[in-house]
Amino acid sequence: MSASNFQPSRNNAKRRWVFVDIDTQADFMLPSGALHVPGAEEIVPNLRRLFAFAGAHHIPVLSSADAHSPDDPSFTEWPPHCVAGTPGQQRIPETLLSGALVIPNHRVAMPSPFPTRGQIVLEKVDYDISSNPNFGAVLDALKPSHVAVFGVATEYCVRASSLALRRRGLSVDLVTDAIRGITDEGSRTALAEMTSAGIHRTTTGELLAAGAKAQPSADLRWHD
Repeated sequence: MSASNFQPSRNNAKRRWVFVDIDTQADFMLPSGALHVPGAEEIVPNLRRLFAFAGAHHIPVLSSADAHSPDDPSFTEWPPHCVAGTPGQQRIPETLLSGALVIPNHRVAMPSPFPTRGQIVLEKVDYDISSNPNFGAVLDALKPSHVAVFGVATEYCVRASSLALRRRGLSVDLVTDAIRGITDEGSRTALAEMTSAGIHRTTTGELLAAGAKAQPSADLRWHD
C-alpha cells in the first residue's frame, strides 16, 4: 500500500482534487437493501469523515448513482435494485450533501456557471461512472488532476470507475478502508488489477493526514 498522493496545494497552484463517491446507495449500503454489499455498513464512519473533509476544504464530490428502470435488463443477472425513485435508490444520509446537483443518464446541458464545490451526482445503469453521457463534460468543467475514489462494490463499479478515471490520465487514490466488495476473491483480483494500472492504495487516515499538512486550510481549497 502506498501513501496518498494528496499533497498541499501551495506546492502546485494547478492541483485540483475531486473526491469520487461510488454508489453509496441504500440498496447497496444497508443490510436491508435489495443488493446489500457485505460489510458495506462498516465503512460508513470513514465515508462520513471523507465527506466532512471535502466540505471543510471545498473539495467537490462527484458521486455515481444507479438509477434503473423496473424492467432493467441487468435484473436477469442481479436482483432488482436501485430502481429510480424508490427508497433503495437514495443515497445514505452520510453521503448526501444539501443542494446536490443530480445529472440524469442522458445528455443534458451543463449549468453555467458549473459548481466547483458541493456534490454532483451522475446517474447511471452500468458499472462505470463514465457511462453517463455527461461524464466528459463534467470532468471538463471540474478539471481535476487528482481523484480519491471510495464506495461500493470493489470488483464492479469501484473497479470500472477507477480504471476509467485512470485512462483519462488522472492520478487516482483508492481509499481501501472506504470500499467494500461482494466477494473476497473478486476484491483481491480487482485490487491487483487497479494497482497494475497505476492506481495508488491509501486509507482514510493517510489521505486526510496528508491533506491536513497543508496549512492554513485554504491551501486545500479548489484552485481555479
